[in-house]
Formats: sequence, structure tokens, C-alpha cells
Amino acid sequence: MRNIFNIIVLVALLPLIVSCDYIGKLKKNATTSKVQTTANSPKNGNDSIGITKLPKISKDYIEKYLPDKEIARVIAADDEFKVWLSTGEQLEFDLDGGIQEIECAAGIPESVIDERVLQDVRLIDSHAPIVKIEKKSNGDYEVKLNNGMEIEYDASYKRMGIDD
Repeated sequence: MRNIFNIIVLVALLPLIVSCDYIGKLKKNATTSKVQTTANSPKNGNDSIGITKLPKISKDYIEKYLPDKEIARVIAADDEFKVWLSTGEQLEFDLDGGIQEIECAAGIPESVIDERVLQDVRLIDSHAPIVKIEKKSNGDYEVKLNNGMEIEYDASYKRMGIDD
């Protein structure tokens, strides 16, 4: 009976134990890229590609704002590139290489977040990590916190609204 209880507790706590630091780790590639990508195509029909086919602007963005992170997988879709980092962050870039979205369940690294947005979010809720930032087609931004709150900003990072 005690073993069953221990198993139930372990299963219940497992999501808390697993963090972004352990999601999606792949073998390191000792040659040109930091990690090798998987060869399997995803079920939705997008194609997994190597890091070398990712636009230079996208690679530069990752190197500038996420220098300690390793690219685990890159997928080319019809109108975007999706990138998964070995620490769990997911990024989406347009075909020209511009960042469109970044997401991480454990919280997006502050190095990626514009200082004006970061300060505003801290005024609203100083303890809730930002888990998603999405650039809309009109240039506005939607920021999602881990408590479910969503904050909208215009293209110059002025707050437009809060949806909690």
C-alpha cells in the first residue's frame, strides 16, 4: 500500500520536477552546429530541416538573446520556421527570419523581453513569469503570464489592455 502511495505522489509531482532545462535534449554535434536536428518529419506535414537552412537573422537573434541555449530542432512550414531549443523554449520566425513568437512554460528568459514590457508586467504582477510573447500581424504584441493573464501592447510597447 505504501508503494502505491509513493507511485501516486511521484506521478503527481512529475510535472513539477521536469522543467524547461530538461525538455527536448538531443545529442550534441561536434561539427558546425551546437546540436543535431532530428530526421523525422512531424505528423502535420512540415519538414524538419538543419540549422544551416534557418535564416541568418533568426540564428543571429538566438545567438544574441539566448547565447547559452542550443538549437534542438528546426522545422520549415509554409510561412514560418519553428525552432525548439534544448532547454524547452519554442520560437517561431517568419520566412525573412523575424521573430514572431517565443514560448516557454517555465518562463521566457528576461534577455529576450523588451525592458518596457518587462517593467510593465512587473507592475501588474511581480511574481508571474512571462510564458509567451506573440507578435500579431498588425505589429501589436500579446504577452501571456503563467497565471493565464494576457496583456496586449501596441508596436511601440504601450499597454493597450489586460485580459485576466
